[in-house]
Amino acid sequence: MATDPIMYIFEQFFDQRFGKSMVIKGKPGSGKTTFILDFLTSIRDHHPVYYISSRSTESPIADAYPWIKERFSGEGEIRKVKTDYLNRFEKMVEEGKFGDFLHDGLIIDTKKIVPIIHSLYEFVDAHTGERPIIALDSIDAIAEEYSIPEDFLFLMLKNDLVEGSGANLVSILEAKQNERLEYFADGVVSLDYNIKNDMLIRSLTLEKMRGISIGPYPSYMFSLAGGKFNSVMRSSLVFPDAKYEPSRITDPAEFQVSLGDPEYGKLTPEGTDTVPGGSIVILHLKDKGPAVNDFVSLFKTNLIINNIIQGRGVIDVTASGYETYTVLLKSLAGKYLNNYITTSKSDMINPYVISLKGVRLKDDINREIIEVKLAQSKGPYVYFLSSDYLYLVYGPEFLNQIIEVIDDIRTTGVIFIVADDTTYDKMFSASHISLDLFSVNGYAAVSTNKTSSYLIQIAPNENRWPKIRFVEIE
Repeated sequence: MATDPIMYIFEQFFDQRFGKSMVIKGKPGSGKTTFILDFLTSIRDHHPVYYISSRSTESPIADAYPWIKERFSGEGEIRKVKTDYLNRFEKMVEEGKFGDFLHDGLIIDTKKIVPIIHSLYEFVDAHTGERPIIALDSIDAIAEEYSIPEDFLFLMLKNDLVEGSGANLVSILEAKQNERLEYFADGVVSLDYNIKNDMLIRSLTLEKMRGISIGPYPSYMFSLAGGKFNSVMRSSLVFPDAKYEPSRITDPAEFQVSLGDPEYGKLTPEGTDTVPGGSIVILHLKDKGPAVNDFVSLFKTNLIINNIIQGRGVIDVTASGYETYTVLLKSLAGKYLNNYITTSKSDMINPYVISLKGVRLKDDINREIIEVKLAQSKGPYVYFLSSDYLYLVYGPEFLNQIIEVIDDIRTTGVIFIVADDTTYDKMFSASHISLDLFSVNGYAAVSTNKTSSYLIQIAPNENRWPKIRFVEIE
């Protein structure tokens, strides 16, 4: 059974009562072959599959997918499946209706394709009633090689094997489109890629899936990292209302701060989910969008939770401090919240809130004030700042003041800054980790100063708590 969410949609499509035909199109390099071979591999346990390639050699593919070497002779007897169009085709070949032709100085014998087509019928005949799937990669290349109109080839297989015999047909199309094939096909899927922020962004779009709903968002992002198809589903951030008892993650060294999830090891220079004390971590917002905001919110919440349950102090200097506090209040035991300090531009007197006067940043946030507020907490502390919020409170002058605050508190913990372009330019050279965050087609993506890039997916774990998954872009 297919485990990838996109492949599960395809499995539903081909599991329908009657046979289905599909066209998968896309420019060279878009991932069509990798996708269809991974899909066929994932369903071979309950769908007989047969793959025909137009490539002159299949050795590299066969090494990765050994099952494609299985072949029918093309000379066996066909007893069960419909052969009306096949018989007509073979007669036309014998009568020379297609005929041999001269191509690049070579005479092409159209009769050579007859055993290939015949083998498809043999395969379906051998698996009648089992909903077999045959795939042609690619139909336009095969048609061109043997001088047969691809429309004729597609309709022959569709009428005899799909509609007449209950088989499923996948036709890979190298051309950007073929309106006639797409009109007759039950499903049409396009794969594409483009460059954004110097990264290769791949997408798959469900244009038509007869018999099943494609939903309001038919486009999905995917990666071919490791030579395999890895999809990334759209997701939104939802925190559960129930109490949450997180696993206590012990830092490997006394003056290290854990990011709270081993998945973050993909982003750090050390390859671990810890950051040395005294570090500056920049979350650079190259552009904004709901998916990017969700990532920042979850990154921040999990970071705070992981540290306050260990008794470490956290100072939150962001506009979302109240929202974060609300999530923590619903999710954690009250004893942990003593280690969490928020900020507010007001004159309120509260042991868990730092009052910001909005004149000089260091007058409001300095080591002396922090030691008082976090008197019951241990270090290293975690500081989470937002340049947007500091701008709202202090105006543009905060940029000239933030350095002296960082110099004052840096040795007491790790500083995280959600930064706009201006703040990023000023702070980048001092950072230990810099994460560039951007939106692409409604998804969030991140690139690191390790020169790696990832699509971001948020999905609930077994306790319904949202968890981050990074899918490498390749």
